[in-house]
Amino acid sequence: MSGATSKTYQVRSEGIFLGLPVLDTSLKGLRAIVVGASGQSGRPVVDVLSANPNRWEKVYALSRRPPTTDAKSVEHVQVDLLWEPERIASILCKHKVQADYIFYFGYVQVARPDTDSEVFGNPDHLAETNGRLFENFLLALDQANIQPRRIVLQTGGKNYGVHQGHVNVPLTEGAPRVELEPNFYYTQEDLLAKYITTHPGASYNVTMPQWILAAVDGTDMTIFYPLAVYASIQRKLLQPLKYPGDLTSWDNNHPISTGFILGTFYEWLVVTEGTEGESFNITDGSEFTFGRFWPILASWFGLEWRPPQDNDSYHEVELPFVPRGYGPKGKLRSTFSFIEWAKEPATRQAWVELKEEHKLNTDPLQEPEKTFAFLQFALELTWSWQTSMSKARKLGWHGYVDSIESIHSVFQKYTDMKMIPPF
Repeated sequence: MSGATSKTYQVRSEGIFLGLPVLDTSLKGLRAIVVGASGQSGRPVVDVLSANPNRWEKVYALSRRPPTTDAKSVEHVQVDLLWEPERIASILCKHKVQADYIFYFGYVQVARPDTDSEVFGNPDHLAETNGRLFENFLLALDQANIQPRRIVLQTGGKNYGVHQGHVNVPLTEGAPRVELEPNFYYTQEDLLAKYITTHPGASYNVTMPQWILAAVDGTDMTIFYPLAVYASIQRKLLQPLKYPGDLTSWDNNHPISTGFILGTFYEWLVVTEGTEGESFNITDGSEFTFGRFWPILASWFGLEWRPPQDNDSYHEVELPFVPRGYGPKGKLRSTFSFIEWAKEPATRQAWVELKEEHKLNTDPLQEPEKTFAFLQFALELTWSWQTSMSKARKLGWHGYVDSIESIHSVFQKYTDMKMIPPF
């Protein structure tokens, strides 16, 4: 093929993580702001950056509660982005915050009472509230005289309409927007585009990870912690590991984005030439189905397991949209609700006993709607959202981890953090 060129990339391994980039050792003295630093995405980024203090001399962790870290390079800056920009700016000035790179993971969930699926927020309120958060932050940057080289905005699968039903797969960057209802990701992207046009020295990236896997307490934006809680309680009750979805859900290829992969990708992204101004999918790079995982999960907890059965009776909810413009509407199908299971007296008593026996420090059953909504949705959806990583690969990203190995590692961290009993 004429004009084809070859490139050589240096990669390394770190435990179960393979193909990680080897970055230029001359990169030193960088400063970063991580917004939403205590959350499911922000915390791993803080961990990755602070592990390289020569490269990242200062990491400002912006959040309402501090991330758990002993790293000297990390400084927690307590802010609430619902505050007025002037108040946010005054706090940034007080801490003398300056940054070369900004990683934005700020998010506020807004309840949506008009649907059977608790995982969805009210789209109008989500767009207004999360748009206001991001705009307040961008205005505060100017008022605090912070001039970043790059802003990375994390969005996700909602960019493709995966929460609304069947979409064109594999998901590929540059797909047209699905504007069937307000989408706060689009609101944020438009605000970022406007900021970049008025700040010539700055560039941007938009990223789309999928189910995020990280051992972080105090977050509801995960399917993995509630899954560990479910397996722990079923073992205590001497009950099998039942799967609530149908065979389509069982066989679906789900993209997983492990926190360490995310953090390493974001570091690589902002210091690599040719990545500015681009949007990227980012996942573990491995194939994952619940059909493959369910027997493995059961084996970790010493449980019998139950796949979908031909004679199962399903509760079915049809969603109102056709996001790709043709084909059937998306359906959610489940034989039971984790939320209702979590409210059962036997379930609650089992966790009380586990908490006492193992000195656990979390109470995931206190608000089961928050804890189990994402897991319920993941296991009852009946359409694919397989994701392409070809764009990042072409630019030299080769990070990879087998998602099941990563889940096992995160479950072990849950145990160390006293979030679940030993398994």
